[in-house]
Amino acid sequence: MNDFGGTFGAGRFSRARGRIQGGFGQGINYPSPFFDIAHTYLPTTVKQMFRWCRYYFFVHPLINAVVFKMSQYPITDLVYFSKDSKLKDMWKDFLEKQLMYRSFQEEVGLDYYTYGNALVSIFFPFKKMLECKECKFSTQAKNTNYYFRNFQFYWQCPRCHQHGEARVNDVYMRSSRGIRLLRWNPEDVDIRYHDLNGEYTYFYEMPVQLKNDIIMGKKNVVEEVPQVFIEALQKRKAVVLSRDNVYHFKRPTLAGKDRGWGIPLLLPVLKDAFYLQVLKKAQEAIALEHIVPLRVLFPQAGSATSDPYTSVNLGDWKDQIGDEINRWRFDNNYMPILPLPVGQQTIGGDGRALLLGQEIRVWSEQIVTGMGVPQELVFGGLSYSGSNVSLRMLENFFLGYMVNHLRLLRWVMGRISSYMNWTLIDAKFKPFKMADDLQRKAYNLQLNQSGKISDGTLLADADFDAEKEDEAIASETARRAESMKKSRLSQAEIEGEAQMIMMRYQLKSQQEQLQMQQAMQPTPGEPGAEAEGVVEGGQAAPATEQQAAAQPAQPPAAMAPTKSTLTLGAQQQAPAGPEQMGSVNIDLLATASQIANYLAKLDENSRQMALQNLQASSPDLAELVMSMLSSLMGGQAAPAGQPLPEQRPPMRAPGAALI
Repeated sequence: MNDFGGTFGAGRFSRARGRIQGGFGQGINYPSPFFDIAHTYLPTTVKQMFRWCRYYFFVHPLINAVVFKMSQYPITDLVYFSKDSKLKDMWKDFLEKQLMYRSFQEEVGLDYYTYGNALVSIFFPFKKMLECKECKFSTQAKNTNYYFRNFQFYWQCPRCHQHGEARVNDVYMRSSRGIRLLRWNPEDVDIRYHDLNGEYTYFYEMPVQLKNDIIMGKKNVVEEVPQVFIEALQKRKAVVLSRDNVYHFKRPTLAGKDRGWGIPLLLPVLKDAFYLQVLKKAQEAIALEHIVPLRVLFPQAGSATSDPYTSVNLGDWKDQIGDEINRWRFDNNYMPILPLPVGQQTIGGDGRALLLGQEIRVWSEQIVTGMGVPQELVFGGLSYSGSNVSLRMLENFFLGYMVNHLRLLRWVMGRISSYMNWTLIDAKFKPFKMADDLQRKAYNLQLNQSGKISDGTLLADADFDAEKEDEAIASETARRAESMKKSRLSQAEIEGEAQMIMMRYQLKSQQEQLQMQQAMQPTPGEPGAEAEGVVEGGQAAPATEQQAAAQPAQPPAAMAPTKSTLTLGAQQQAPAGPEQMGSVNIDLLATASQIANYLAKLDENSRQMALQNLQASSPDLAELVMSMLSSLMGGQAAPAGQPLPEQRPPMRAPGAALI
């Protein structure tokens, strides 16, 4: 075992010059002018150093914070590579759900930074079998009524009923449920390093609690402990751990006597931690003695001739002052009335000037720096910058740390795949990077847009799975298409219903207009019908010149269509009324000509009102009427096939009427 006291004290510096105990003039004689009092407390063995590292990890706030941040911050998720999706899911469930590998990584990091060493092994499940020496009957130990004494198993054979010592065998099972990852305590392990061939030999010394449980024969312990541990305890020897089942995760060290062990991260700052503890103790003493002042009250003379110490009973004065203070504490608004002035003197209360906050802050930063960590990682305020040297150094340090974790991962997967006969797949951690590296993400996006890197690489840089994202996009596209289809169909259905309702109301409006126009048309036999030359059959008879001049102009038959049919040129089907189920053909040209001739005789206001009504009821007919009316107003003939009357027609007999 390495002797740290001999390393630093022997040779040039004598051990006798260390701490001096007893004798006249007790004091400390340093081993060297370059050393201080903390050197006298350096551990003499590696195991003692591990004990102090563990102690400072638990009690020192700065060391604890640094170790936890260094262990947890660089851990990233696992990524699996295999064409077989079922094989990937099997490994993912086994590592992440059963072995809880992410939590195991953090615990390995705690050992790595605290002790400088992390020893990992894989525990494979087994059954402790008891075999009868007489009939060779074998069964599992927990299914029998055995008892453990003097490191031996005793039972009564269920087959031959022979009572005595049983032969013990550990039968390992090929079951993934019982596989566990173990971390050995470096304080219980000794390492022997061979300088010539570089081989490591690991010796495990069982802790006292485990030894006591085995000696007492606790069944839940002896049934789960491999038999080699029981035999080693019986022979009072250490257990040699298999090299194939031990992974030594250690920090770099110097080529010397300690090459078998890694250097703890805490070792360079142990002396600084001791000095910081001295400052904290001084701060505690100042806080206890100098922060709260001592106030003294005394009777004070009112004048130079009056002496209260000769004229006042001091005992009564003390009691009265005490009563007044109690009343004031009970009621803060109480105002005492005293016959003499009261003097006051303050002792202490100067602790603020004696506090050591600045020194403690400086040495706290010194400890963080001595552990190789940027101060902002612990105290906050760390921001990303491409030129920040401390961040780049920290990132490079974490990248090397994750490489060691990747080796450990592949060692674990290789051992388990060999034991379980599973197909080994490739797995690695997501790349470690600063979370706020916006410049790098923007650069990767430009490379992706220019076709230099794939979408999978871009998504992996942002901690996304390309396959899952493709599946999510396909699912969302199908869902959006279905939703858009339903929306379009609903909109078309609504528009169709609206058009049908609009058509019904248009038909109803046209029918009402037809009925109103028919009601306004005079029927044969009424006064004025003969004057208009209306005969049976809807034919117009010429009126006399006097009658035409006396009678006002009436709207033509086209303004009030009847059930008759006038055919000329293109025909249009009129809408059916509620009493009429057939169709009515109306000659648009003749109808427009008649309406234009009628409107030409009206004044301007009446003509505009009639055109507006016609435009609202029949836009096509109104456009044709306006065209013909424009021709009529300009002196041109109407295109109806008959000349426009420029003067009153002559009197004709009823038989000479033009049709």
